[in-house]
Amino acid sequence: MTAKPSTDPAPDTDPAPAIAAGLLADLADTLVPGDDHWPSAAAVGVQAALATRLIEERGEADLARLAQAILQAGGPLAGRPEAERVAIVQAFEAAEPELFGWVRDAVYFAYYESPFVVAAINAQGHPYRLRPHVKGYPLPRFDLVQDTPRHGRGRWLPTDAVRPVDTSGLDPLATEFANRLSETIEKLDRATLEKLLALLGDK
Repeated sequence: MTAKPSTDPAPDTDPAPAIAAGLLADLADTLVPGDDHWPSAAAVGVQAALATRLIEERGEADLARLAQAILQAGGPLAGRPEAERVAIVQAFEAAEPELFGWVRDAVYFAYYESPFVVAAINAQGHPYRLRPHVKGYPLPRFDLVQDTPRHGRGRWLPTDAVRPVDTSGLDPLATEFANRLSETIEKLDRATLEKLLALLGDK
């Protein structure tokens, strides 16, 4: 499907701010239209976040370039049936694939950064936080019977059996050896491990 060519000549100047804002809002809503459970992209202000990120990362010229690209693809999008809106966006993608890809990703990032979208995700029963580093996510306690690996590879130690390596006060080579061993132990074959254990002798 291709967009219907615009009957209006391409503008010689950049669209007025109100028109450009509307073009970005309608583009965002075409990419993320929303429904009864999810707000649309424009409803949560994605167009403002898109414009700000575009200027910060690509410069003011690309903000005008985006608005022009939508118009040249057959826009504006407002008042068009869904099929025509999709066709215009497809024409934009075909004409400006790099710019479109960047804009699409920026729209998705901005959408899922919205507190209103986070609330919608949580309403679906999925725990999701804008700042997960503050409290993290709830995790069930480790079940020894259910969660113990059964693939037969590797080994594990109970927490109280783990002994920290303290090299303070020792020769600096001891610290280097401990660090190197922690970095490379997974690469050592069985023969090498047996040699190291032999050098260490009995407990």
